[in-house]
Amino acid sequence: MPRPLVAKTHRLEAERAAEHYLYEVCGCQPEQIIRAVRTRYQKIDLWAADVMGRRKDGHCYFAQATAGGSEAVRTRRRKLEQISWNPYDHVFVLQLVERQDIVNMRRKSFFFRVHRYLHGLDYYKEGKLSEWIVDDDACSVPREWFKKLRVEKEG
Repeated sequence: MPRPLVAKTHRLEAERAAEHYLYEVCGCQPEQIIRAVRTRYQKIDLWAADVMGRRKDGHCYFAQATAGGSEAVRTRRRKLEQISWNPYDHVFVLQLVERQDIVNMRRKSFFFRVHRYLHGLDYYKEGKLSEWIVDDDACSVPREWFKKLRVEKEG
């Protein structure tokens, strides 16, 4: 089985896929999902996150997307740890990883390695106030997730 390679040049695709992740997996409303503003010389994050979404029940989801390796994930984790989050906020680092497709070796398949930040009073255990965990199951990223999030309205 080929070893997964971390996608190095897919930063914008990772942010678009993070929008789809918040919509498809986390259940955020599409009109409540926003991405950080990027200009030529600066980037304005949303509380150190690239994408923010809100569900109907009011829970906020913050996702920092990266296409880099373990050092990129480590720096983003440290950046997110500096913020005092509401106990009801859900914070993720979504690492976009690419690997050669097993069926067709010319194609690449993508998936997210999801790092969750457990924090707040609900998490307090053994003297720790926060901890990062990595989900055992990787979230597959279909090719459609690299396009802009568009949802057809019913009716």
